[in-house]
Amino acid sequence: MNIVLSALSLVLWLILVPFLIGLAFNFILPRPRRTAGITFILGFLMYMAVFEVVAIACMTRIVYDAFAYCCRYFMVASLLFALAGAIRAGMLLFKGEKSFLTLFPGEAHAQAQDLMSPRSDPLMFKLDYSRESLIYWGIFFVIMIFQMVMSVVMASFDGDDAYYVVESLLAQQAGVMNTILPYTGTSTSLDIRHALAVITMWIGYVAKRSGIHATILSHSIIPLFFIPLVYLVYVEIGRVLFRRRQHVIPVFMVFIAVLMMFGNVSIYTPATFFLMRTWQGKALVANLVFPMILWMFLWMFEDIKTGARALVFDNKDSALMKRTSVAEDVARYQRLSAKREKIAPWVILWLINMFSGVCSSMGVIFGSALIALFTLILLFFSKRWTVLVGAFVCILPNLAYLAVYFSL
Repeated sequence: MNIVLSALSLVLWLILVPFLIGLAFNFILPRPRRTAGITFILGFLMYMAVFEVVAIACMTRIVYDAFAYCCRYFMVASLLFALAGAIRAGMLLFKGEKSFLTLFPGEAHAQAQDLMSPRSDPLMFKLDYSRESLIYWGIFFVIMIFQMVMSVVMASFDGDDAYYVVESLLAQQAGVMNTILPYTGTSTSLDIRHALAVITMWIGYVAKRSGIHATILSHSIIPLFFIPLVYLVYVEIGRVLFRRRQHVIPVFMVFIAVLMMFGNVSIYTPATFFLMRTWQGKALVANLVFPMILWMFLWMFEDIKTGARALVFDNKDSALMKRTSVAEDVARYQRLSAKREKIAPWVILWLINMFSGVCSSMGVIFGSALIALFTLILLFFSKRWTVLVGAFVCILPNLAYLAVYFSL
């Protein structure tokens, strides 16, 4: 019975709650990108952003039982956001058709009317895969499952376990947040070098709620969650790169999976961290944060190239369509689509920067540098000075992170 409850708790805190939080906020996404995958990524980033704010506040402001307060506040906040997502999903299903596409219209496959309509961009719809593409998808899933199994069965020892995993264990069992030295077990002042990277505290939180030992969770459960999540981000990158040739996406994923599997040419490669040190913040920065930053800028480059042509309609605007002319409809929805296309990637990039701080302080520095580089290229192609404003706003979490770091 305890095993069942632990498994259900893992499903709740690793999958269900982030997904429901995504449902609460996926209205910011343009309709063609409002898919189940992007909704989960958005919800997970929001989920981790809330944890970062709560954890750092409790760590720096509460002296005794800081982790207990952190768990309590975060549980309430995350469940409230998840409840908001469930209510919003219920209202959408009640008002519209009771179907999967009501919640995730971006999952729609192109129909004949979509290809003929002047208000839609056929390239933004998903296409049906050929038998050959399905075979490649099967090969990719076999490789991914093999990696997940081997990451657990052949879990390797790493010297950093003596620090990072023990920090999670101390949070779970002693209720402290970076105030006991893992190497000796003696009390110490707040270790600011590692404290702000609260990924260890999040693992401790999941371990506390599920009742699973933090070491077991780190080595045997966390890889099973993050490996598919990393590949989900690469799938979204592939959808942008191969928008006109979607049948190539599974081949791209097989290529990425093979590179990951045979990337252990040294102990410092991202592939080595991805499969052998998955639970560490450095591994998540290299394999999750940086690809997500690349994905966001590819998204924006695609918007510039296509001119935000995804002219599709939300359910709440269906009544307006009956009262206005076709020209007015087109103009209105062109503005609506363009507005969401411009705002959504910057909002997600803001959350990615917060997640980079959760993982490692290195992610804050290198992530900001990567954003600066991509922003320069985006500015050159778009010729819009507002790109600089968006980039500056997005790195505000990193500036706040550094301000806290140097003030403690």
